[in-house]
Amino acid sequence: MTVTPSQAERIAEWGIDSLEQVDDHPFAWWAMRGEEYVVVKAGDADERHREALALGAFGAGATEVLARDQDLGLLVTRRFLPGDDIRPLARRDDDAATRAIALLAAEIHRDQRPVHGLPALEEIGAAFDAASDSRLPAPTVDAAKGLFADLVADNTAMVVLHGDLQHFNVLNAGGSWRVIDPHGWVGDPAFEAAALLANPRGLVEGGDARGMDGHELAVKARRRAEIYAEATGYDVDRLRAWGFVGCVIAELWMIESHDLVHGAPLAVAEALLVQGL
Repeated sequence: MTVTPSQAERIAEWGIDSLEQVDDHPFAWWAMRGEEYVVVKAGDADERHREALALGAFGAGATEVLARDQDLGLLVTRRFLPGDDIRPLARRDDDAATRAIALLAAEIHRDQRPVHGLPALEEIGAAFDAASDSRLPAPTVDAAKGLFADLVADNTAMVVLHGDLQHFNVLNAGGSWRVIDPHGWVGDPAFEAAALLANPRGLVEGGDARGMDGHELAVKARRRAEIYAEATGYDVDRLRAWGFVGCVIAELWMIESHDLVHGAPLAVAEALLVQGL
């Protein structure tokens, strides 16, 4: 993707130049603003708006919003250097990486700046309204739907959520870990663990968990939930429940967007269900 003439004009007005496409991110560019390293993002205007609101709520635990144009769907954030994500640590010491992510989640949830305009977490339940698909076992989907309803009905604290807090979105900011690329929801803080538990690409060293035994992946997911609970004080059963729901919703979204079943989140979900979550 290239920026539009209107976007290019606004970017120039902000004093930003030297745009370089970010690998595998068609809507993101590394760039410079004077001597400052920045990231420019475009794409869906509503997504950029939600991202900016969430980053503003998170404060120092996240990258800083430097400029934005809601009408043009542009967002400029500070670029972290060295900027490596947390996967290498997870490959050496998964417990340490999980603990770091959990502590970072607690940090961005604490003393949040007030924001308005983010959707409620309950809205992700719309995924269950899709017509049944034979590629997903109906008992597993029904179990996730019922559990989701129970989770969102509970009277819990409401915080601004990242919504996709997994290894790719936790970067090295030069001695500390910081978040990028939030989806932006408001809801149960325990939900923040769902992406970490449900995302199979972070559960194995090779990065791609398709075809692997779901029980093996679920064992690691359960271990992560224990560490997350220790670091945050959240109930471990609630964390696992959100992980299970997250796995099923991930597959429902995959079908909706690409008419495909990834397979790995489903394998984790079914193994967690057999193990009693």
